Amino acid sequence: MGSRLAEGWDANAGAWIEWSRRGLDSYSTHKLAFLPLIPSPGRLTVDVGAGEGRVSRELQARGHRVLAIDRSPTMTRSAATYPGQPVPAVVADAVHLPLPDAAADCAVAFMCLHDIDDVVPAIAEIGRILAPGGKLVLAIVHPLNSAGDFDRDAPQLPYVIRDAYTQPRHYATTRTRDGLSMTYHGIHRPLHTYTEALADAGLVIERLREHSSDDPDDKWYRIPLFMHIVASRPRQP
Repeated sequence: MGSRLAEGWDANAGAWIEWSRRGLDSYSTHKLAFLPLIPSPGRLTVDVGAGEGRVSRELQARGHRVLAIDRSPTMTRSAATYPGQPVPAVVADAVHLPLPDAAADCAVAFMCLHDIDDVVPAIAEIGRILAPGGKLVLAIVHPLNSAGDFDRDAPQLPYVIRDAYTQPRHYATTRTRDGLSMTYHGIHRPLHTYTEALADAGLVIERLREHSSDDPDDKWYRIPLFMHIVASRPRQP
């Protein structure tokens, strides 16, 4: 399996830990729309692509029995040693989750599937560990967001998609705030890549929501930033 994206994120793990813990990303507002989609605590909630553990900590505080999983040893160690609120965390690839079939009644994949090279087998693997009635709650960069950008050289900032929306392509975006730089590594994919993978994994989409800025003066009020999906494994008849 390829590891191009994993290597990019692991190389930036230290910067990401500081970036996220300073609150320099969108999580503080994004979570207000995402967290209510997660079901009540059950037997086990698996946080796939948990990074430094921000979502895992939120869920643990809400009564979930959480297992955080990430491919990066640096990220995983950071989640497991967070001062005052460590979470159980293991190093593993999303396409080889260290759990038996039907072990979890909830899986969370917050802003990570577009950072995984082998997303189709990763979604299949998440489907494998979900028990009947279990739910996957995921957030991704909206495919319209990753497909194009605003043309800053033109009046009214038109949104331009220069390459084919349907063709996957890697990207790296560097952002600088408060004296810290962070490089995001991801891959643009059309929406049907995710929806077909969910269907092939035996999961049924229950909700699909698009998340944009709430500020009418923000350019991202016009184009959705993120997509949230809730999918479930049907119970046996």
